[in-house]
Amino acid sequence: MAKTGHRKEAFPATQMTWINERLDAGDQGRREVATHLMDVYAEPLRIYLLGSSFRNAGEPEELINGFFANRLSRDDYLEGWRASDKRLRRWLINGLIFYIKEEFRRRKKTGTAISDEMEADLQDPADQYRAFDQAWAASIVRRAMSEAAEVCKKEGLEAHWDIFVRHHVQQQAYAICCKEHGVDAARAAVMARTASSRFREAVRSQVALDGADETTIDEELAGLRSLLQ
Repeated sequence: MAKTGHRKEAFPATQMTWINERLDAGDQGRREVATHLMDVYAEPLRIYLLGSSFRNAGEPEELINGFFANRLSRDDYLEGWRASDKRLRRWLINGLIFYIKEEFRRRKKTGTAISDEMEADLQDPADQYRAFDQAWAASIVRRAMSEAAEVCKKEGLEAHWDIFVRHHVQQQAYAICCKEHGVDAARAAVMARTASSRFREAVRSQVALDGADETTIDEELAGLRSLLQ
């Protein structure tokens, strides 16, 4: 993670984000992108399926694995996203819906019986986008916490990160957080702010990977906070 003085370089325009750079790097880069997408979006997509009218369409994990295998094997799938103005999470959830509909059309052609209820569901899937977005937001925070913790470790700021977690996650007062680290409460607050800046940087980095650029990232962060409330 870049230090504060390098934030501008850490969050370049959308076409310069990590995903785009890796997509331009050939097969290895595309495999790295595929791994990233599955790591970040599989669980939010699963939660979407469980809350939508597709919850009876099959095992969520099988549908999601099939979707990723089908779409990410196509060279043009993520190129389509790059040519669009959609956030990556919207591109993926819409792609999952289309994939499920394609699968059911394929089953019908092979003579597999489809219930009237499922036919109706395919025409009008339940809108559970907020549940998906909330799960995505939680995934972003988890990844940002892990990334920021690693950055603090590399920078020799383990104590700062520990105080940050104790105060902001475990809700301990600074007067308690400071004791183990041999500092007073005022110093503990300063240390927590240092770690907090690393966490905010990590969150911005993760949101940028969804397609936000410098002109929209603050708006995206505000939306992220509202989803987590």
